[in-house]
Amino acid sequence: MQAVPKTPSVLSPAVEIPVAVSALRRLAPRCHAGARLDLFRACAMLSSHADVAARAYAEALLRGLASILGRPPVLHQPGAAELSFDEAWIASLLAAARRGDAGSVQFLLASRLPRHAWRQIGWLAAQLAQRQEQI
Repeated sequence: MQAVPKTPSVLSPAVEIPVAVSALRRLAPRCHAGARLDLFRACAMLSSHADVAARAYAEALLRGLASILGRPPVLHQPGAAELSFDEAWIASLLAAARRGDAGSVQFLLASRLPRHAWRQIGWLAAQLAQRQEQI
């Protein structure tokens, strides 16, 4: 019998975890423990302070998504090698916002969220995308 060298599986390719998703994974437990978020009020408070830290935008985004979706977004433990559907969606939303691709941002928002949440979640994503290296 001949030994077959171990080759990477086609079914489980290595996935590069975006920096922003890694940061959100670290913040998720804290956000789950927080009180419910009034998304409109949170965006209004953050918009009046341009110097607010990226972490505040990240927490507001996670808590806002939990409020809109009716459940917290699924975020794996820090260091996990794969992306959940929610993580992949958030990463795509942040990437589209960062490159200024309004069409993709609109498509992603419309694919998962009710219309009344598009503006606030889109704004939070755009703010976080500009500051994601600071999380």
